[in-house]
Amino acid sequence: MRRLLALLALGALLVAGVASAASAPNAGNQAALDRTVRYLQDVQGGDGGFAGTAGGGSDSMFSAWVALALAAAGINPQDQKRPGGVDVHSYLTSHYQQAVAEGECAPLACTTTLERELMVVNASGSSPHDFGGVDLVAELVARADEDGAFPHKPGGLPGVNDTIFAIFALAPIQEPAAQDRIQAAADWIEAAQHESGGWHWDVTSSIDEVDMTGAAIQALAAAGRGEGEAAEAGLDYLRRAQNPDGGLPARPGNPESNVASTAWAAQAIWAAGQNPESWRTAAGTEPLGFMESLQAPDGHILWKRDVDSFGIWMTAYVTPAFAGVHWPIPAPPRAQPETAPPASEGSGVIAGGGGRGARLFSRPKPQSRGRTAGGARVLRSNDPVDRSETRRGANREQPGGTYAEEEASASGLATSPQSGEETPSVAAASPGDGSGRGGGSAAGTVTGLLVGSTGGESGAGAPGVRSAAEPEPDPGVAIAVGAGALLAALAGVWLERRRPWALGGVPA
Repeated sequence: MRRLLALLALGALLVAGVASAASAPNAGNQAALDRTVRYLQDVQGGDGGFAGTAGGGSDSMFSAWVALALAAAGINPQDQKRPGGVDVHSYLTSHYQQAVAEGECAPLACTTTLERELMVVNASGSSPHDFGGVDLVAELVARADEDGAFPHKPGGLPGVNDTIFAIFALAPIQEPAAQDRIQAAADWIEAAQHESGGWHWDVTSSIDEVDMTGAAIQALAAAGRGEGEAAEAGLDYLRRAQNPDGGLPARPGNPESNVASTAWAAQAIWAAGQNPESWRTAAGTEPLGFMESLQAPDGHILWKRDVDSFGIWMTAYVTPAFAGVHWPIPAPPRAQPETAPPASEGSGVIAGGGGRGARLFSRPKPQSRGRTAGGARVLRSNDPVDRSETRRGANREQPGGTYAEEEASASGLATSPQSGEETPSVAAASPGDGSGRGGGSAAGTVTGLLVGSTGGESGAGAPGVRSAAEPEPDPGVAIAVGAGALLAALAGVWLERRRPWALGGVPA
C-alpha cells in the first residue's frame, strides 16, 4: 500500500494538462500500432515486469496487462524480455505468491488474480496446471457458485467482472471441468444485464457502464452467444454511448471520452464481427481514430485528451483494440531462434526482439487483421489468409503474392524514422508521469533488423491502424487537474484493487 501511495504521489506531481491536437491520420499509414508496441517493449524492466506508469516499480497486475497486450500484437509473453533480462511470463510466475500476499483477498488469491494469470498462461501456451506450482484451472473452477457466478473471493458476493473474466480464462481450456462452467456463467451474465442493455461491475448497482458492457459482450461471444439478444442489446447500448469525437465515456451521457472505455467498446465491436471504423459519427470520427488521436510522439496513449494518466496501462489497454483482437487472446507462436542481424540505426519496429536491444517480435501474427505500411516482416505462408474485409483505409486489399514475393519486396525497404469515474478498466483517473515521454525507444539502443519503411509496400503484416499524424503537443502544467487527479487516483486505485477488474479494468 505504501508503494502504491508513493507512486500516486509522485504521479500527481507530474500530471500535466496536455493539449492533444486533433488527429489528421493518413489512411495508408499503419504506424500507430508499431509505435504502441515499441513503447511497451522499451519500458519493460530488467526483472521482466512492467509498471503502470514509466519510472514506477514492476507490478504483477500491470505486467499481466502488458503481456496480454503484446500477445495480441503477436508477441509471446515467454519471448518478451530485454537483453540479459527476464521474460514477462517468468516475472509473473515468480511474483505470483507476492501478488497474492499483497492483494485484498490475502491469504487467498482474489478470483480476478487467478483469472488474470490464467489469461496470460493461455496467451503464452504454457501449462495452466503449473503456474509456479499452482493449478490455476482447479483453483478457479472451485470458485464457481451453483448458479454459475464467480465471487471475488470464496464466500463473497457474485461479481459481474469476476464472472465475465472467468469465461475469458476458461474458454481456451479444452477440459470438461473448465468447459462445464462457461455456459452457466454466460447464463448468469445475461441475467445480470440491465434494461438499458448495459452492465455494471457491481451486481447490486442500478448503474451501467461502458467498460463492463464491452467486456460482457466479449464474454458472451466467447461462450458462443455473440449473436444473441443480450449481446445485440449491449451493442445498441454502446452505440448510444458513443460521443461525437468517436470515443466512448465511462458512462453514457458523459461528454468526455477516454481511451480505456473506448478500447473495451472497440474490442466488443470486433467480437461482434464488426469493424470499429464503421462506427462513424456525424462528424466522421470513430473509436480507433479517437484512440490514435491521443497517442503521444513516444507511442504511449493518453487516458483522456487532457489527462495523461498511467501511460503504460492505457497503452496496454488500446493495443488489442488496435490489433483487431478481442478476449480471450490466443497464444502467438514462440519466436524462432535466429542469427543476430546486422545492427541498424534509426527508429522503427525491430523483427525478432524486445525493447532496448532485446529480440523484438516476429510479425505478422496469425490473428493479424491488416498490414503495416511501415511494419514488420511477412508470414512464411504460401496460402495467406485474406483479411481484406477488416483492413483499414488504403490497406484494404490483400497482397496477392506469396511469402517469397513479399519478402523480396520487403527486403528493399528503407528504415523509418496514456475524473473519478468508475470503470472496469480504469476504475478512476490515476496520475501518470505526465511527461508524455516515459521511456520511449530513444532511451536506449535497440539492435535488430529494422524493417519499417516510409517507401514501398511491406508484405501482409500487422493489424490495420492509421497513424496519429499530429504535431508535438505543447505540455502545460495544470495544478487543478493534478490535484483532482490525485484525489481521484487515490479513490480509483483503491476501488480498482477492490473489485475484480484486476484484469485491466478489473482489479486484479
